[in-house]
Amino acid sequence: MPFLYYHITLCDQEGGTGCHQFEELRPLTLLLLTRPELARLVHHFSMRDEPSPGYLTETKLKSGELVHGLEVDDAFKDSIKAASHDEEEEEQWLEHMSWPDHADATLALLLPALTNLESLDLMITEGCTYFEKMMRRAGACEKPFDKEPAFLALADIMHTGYDEKYGLSVEYIGMFMRLPSIRRIFGYRIGSDDGFRDQIDETLAGLGTASSTVSHIELKDCKLHDQGLVNMLRAPKALKTFIYEVGSGHLSYCRMNFGAAVSALAPQVHYLENLWLDFESTYRPYWDDEVDDTTPIPSFTQFENLKVLKVAIVFIFGNEICSSSDNKVRKQSELHGLTGKFPRSLETLHLLHCEDNLELVLLALEHMLKYKERDVPRLSKLVFEGPFYDEQKWLDRIMYIMRLSEVKGIETVTVVIAGANSAYNVAVERGWGMDKDISWAEGVNGLNRYVPDMIVERQYDRSLND
Repeated sequence: MPFLYYHITLCDQEGGTGCHQFEELRPLTLLLLTRPELARLVHHFSMRDEPSPGYLTETKLKSGELVHGLEVDDAFKDSIKAASHDEEEEEQWLEHMSWPDHADATLALLLPALTNLESLDLMITEGCTYFEKMMRRAGACEKPFDKEPAFLALADIMHTGYDEKYGLSVEYIGMFMRLPSIRRIFGYRIGSDDGFRDQIDETLAGLGTASSTVSHIELKDCKLHDQGLVNMLRAPKALKTFIYEVGSGHLSYCRMNFGAAVSALAPQVHYLENLWLDFESTYRPYWDDEVDDTTPIPSFTQFENLKVLKVAIVFIFGNEICSSSDNKVRKQSELHGLTGKFPRSLETLHLLHCEDNLELVLLALEHMLKYKERDVPRLSKLVFEGPFYDEQKWLDRIMYIMRLSEVKGIETVTVVIAGANSAYNVAVERGWGMDKDISWAEGVNGLNRYVPDMIVERQYDRSLND
């Protein structure tokens, strides 16, 4: 019996029509509210499709169509009364509980009842007001959590959305960071509001310095204003891992600059061990729209405990240098692009999207390796990757870097990602975490799926030159 409730996954069997979304959610919630001993058995909860906030019923009511409401059980009434802050809220909540398609009103009652919940995997739409208010109240220890705090075991949260174009509000991240035991937050397609000026994300702005227990923040295909990053990254008491993949599409109209991702991490310079800065592949066309500042990041040396750095080369060299044909500009970047840029604690350096300027990368690596003992004495692994199948002319140069690295005691791997002509075209779900070894439920509508092509690892074989 305990394992029957250990991990609960709900799916919308009506295909997202909003008519009878998550028919099993209501009876499940009623069962667990009336049987708390069963609710205590739930450790993981996943709900992948948007819980409807009752749009279909609301439309019918506005058009004058008669809607036959559901009976609201006593357990729901009691929970709503305990959670409501006034009579008006209670009455409205009770009314929404009678709507057959208002999954949001039900979900907000279920989640706090799962007292041993460790991980939460949700696809949430804008407008889920009951879910939002219960999360806010849990983080602030407001009624009904002023006497009995909720989510004391909740450590991991995945938050994604259905809308590919616009993404989700960053306000959710601020809510999750206030939870008492939160350890890891994963987000997909989340972004600040549009605009050239930094908009105020109120929930993030309200986070206190060193106020959150979160130690791992991972944002894929997301984009935050500079000030949003500052507000978010000052809150962790000790952030160990930060993964940030800059998003594309409509998110591109949110202004950011490359350096902000690092400068915002200033409160974490003593704690950060893993850093991954990347961009979603279709983000490239927006580099020249004069919205984003693509000036290179000046240095990573301030992160005194950084062990693993994965970074797209455009963050290091800047878009202007990567695309420049000016020999003088490039010569300076060759000499100083990587040299003296990393902390002495660094053990693994993984350079991404090297196809943006492979020649530049190879020259910069050669120069950096000459000063390995002085600048990065602990560096033991070097990885650079890109779609190099049409770059056979660089193979000798790549092998030279590998030989030079071996002399310096560094394991060097070139990850060759096949181009668009690859016959391998099976889309798979991307993994999470620095090693891509963390799995969550698959995204809806192809979200977070990609064609990995064929990945070939070429490592220098000493016997080839004996």
